Amino acid sequence: LTFTSQDGEASMNIGGQLQLGYNWTEDDAGDTANSSWSTPSSRLRVGGQVADGMTYFLQFDPQGGGQNSADLIDAWVGWQLNESVHLRLGQQKMRSSLSADTSANDTDFETATRSIATNYFAGGRATGALFTGNTMDGQLNWHAGVMNNGTYAGSAQANNGTDMSFTAGASFGSGGNSEAWSEGDLARGGNMTWISGVTLTQTNDEDLQTVNVYGAIKTGSGIAAQVEFWTEDSDANDTTDSGFYVQGSYTMAQSGNWQPGFVARISTLGLEAAAGDIDATEALLGVNAYYAGHNLKTQLQVRQTNVDDSVTDTDSTSVDLMFTLVF
Repeated sequence: LTFTSQDGEASMNIGGQLQLGYNWTEDDAGDTANSSWSTPSSRLRVGGQVADGMTYFLQFDPQGGGQNSADLIDAWVGWQLNESVHLRLGQQKMRSSLSADTSANDTDFETATRSIATNYFAGGRATGALFTGNTMDGQLNWHAGVMNNGTYAGSAQANNGTDMSFTAGASFGSGGNSEAWSEGDLARGGNMTWISGVTLTQTNDEDLQTVNVYGAIKTGSGIAAQVEFWTEDSDANDTTDSGFYVQGSYTMAQSGNWQPGFVARISTLGLEAAAGDIDATEALLGVNAYYAGHNLKTQLQVRQTNVDDSVTDTDSTSVDLMFTLVF
């Protein structure tokens, strides 16, 4: 729903999303750990333009329990400083990885859940200033920002808002920046699209340095693939953690009112800790039915996860069913 001023300089867009999901999990002992229906992600969004070159965006969680406040997910204003440099101020994604940055609504994914590596190293929102820019006809994109906390999701420090952190990075390719990327070759447009990039994050609390490297490609014929790697050094704890995933998919042509797709992913996570190292692996297979691209879809996936913490070695199997509507 869009409202526009008479002179066309101001606008307001109202939208959102609804997700309904089912999860079943069983560990290697045969004990059912979880079997439940849920609404994983409900969002209400208000955004638009207040003047030429000045934009705003608000995103709420009607269920409450947002990451940085009771129900506020994003709240920022943006200025187009010149033809190639943009400034965004407020609570927002601060660029932590391709799989975390993808789409403001967090729905342009081929899987119902992010990888174990993504969930640990990336995805934390923060309040700060983010400069972005591009050159070479939009093929080279860069970003630099300062924020009140880190984007490292695997630690409580990511959300404590007590120390300053920094992010910087760049990407190159025909797919725009990491926030413009959408998983899967749903368009099947016949032309190859690709992106590669790196992001560095310095979090002063615990003195963490995180490096994320990624690459992704869409062939134009339904085949898509992407890969990411993280390494993280903690000077305070004298530890180095790492994570990785690789994902491949094939999306078929439209068949009547729907478009079928298939996806596979492997992810690993290695953590150093005083009590003993932790190693985790995840293997995923999924099948998707797209009715209006990522805006209306059904996803079914099976995951096999192994966690070895030097004391126990646990295997679990989970099934996720997700229905998504973006409006």
